[in-house]
Amino acid sequence: MILGASIVKSTSWRGINEEFTNVYHFDTSINTTSEQVADKLIEHERRFFAANVNFHRVLVWGPADGTKQENRMLVQRDLTGTGEAPVTKIMAKELCLIVQWDTGRVNTRGGKIYLRKYLHKGALAQDDEGAAKGNTALPPSAIAEANDYANYVKNLIGSTGASLCDKQGRKLPLATPAVVIPYAHTRQFRR
Repeated sequence: MILGASIVKSTSWRGINEEFTNVYHFDTSINTTSEQVADKLIEHERRFFAANVNFHRVLVWGPADGTKQENRMLVQRDLTGTGEAPVTKIMAKELCLIVQWDTGRVNTRGGKIYLRKYLHKGALAQDDEGAAKGNTALPPSAIAEANDYANYVKNLIGSTGASLCDKQGRKLPLATPAVVIPYAHTRQFRR
């Protein structure tokens, strides 16, 4: 079954708490429950996101590849607390790290199709003013942290438990590594 999952987080920006989330889809085995997907995603997102990012709720639904009538909310839980990554240099609030995976498919023009996630991390653990403002490349340690996060999410509960896929259930090629774009990018919060 294909499960959709997201964690709603927020950060204070311009005097308002701006909420944001990434939606992930996982191809789950018969031994993987929606609660396990929620717990593992919470565990890893808390380690990755900075202490100035608040956690509000986790949502897991499925079957995401079924009809609207079949799709239902399986987990909806309120969360408290913040991320656990150290805050050394606060990033501009709409800056995010981009992680992408090559899907192994091409578009009609022959260009590669990527699965991308925009991560509003909130802060860097390194004192790098240029990278925190998006002016210079991210430090290697920030790229390594994002890479670790992305590779963990790709196989959330081991190789047989819950693996990242697109909404239609198409899995990523087995050997596809995550690639972190080496500069922070602007990704506006929804209005």
